[in-house]
Amino acid sequence: NKEKILARSLSICRENLAVLDAWVAKEPHIHYTKPKAGTVTLLHYDLPMTSNELCRRLQEDTGVMLLPGSCFDMENCLRIGFANNREDLVRGLEIFSQWLAAL
Repeated sequence: NKEKILARSLSICRENLAVLDAWVAKEPHIHYTKPKAGTVTLLHYDLPMTSNELCRRLQEDTGVMLLPGSCFDMENCLRIGFANNREDLVRGLEIFSQWLAAL
């Protein structure tokens, strides 16, 4: 079953990365370097707040959780994983977009 499990996991990651890539392309305050491997990446932003403040406010206001780049001594970025349920990723990104637009 190894091959079936790996194929399923790879398919999920590729599809979700395409979703994330399309979302980043539409967000004026977000940019990133598209990962070539792995299931997490850093989203860089150009908003006037620390990554800790952004993540805290986003979570309090919407329930969407991202990891602040300050955890890695990297300000103005957020860590996001994309190996999860596609519908959850799409919905979370939609909510994040609405939140960003309201700032």
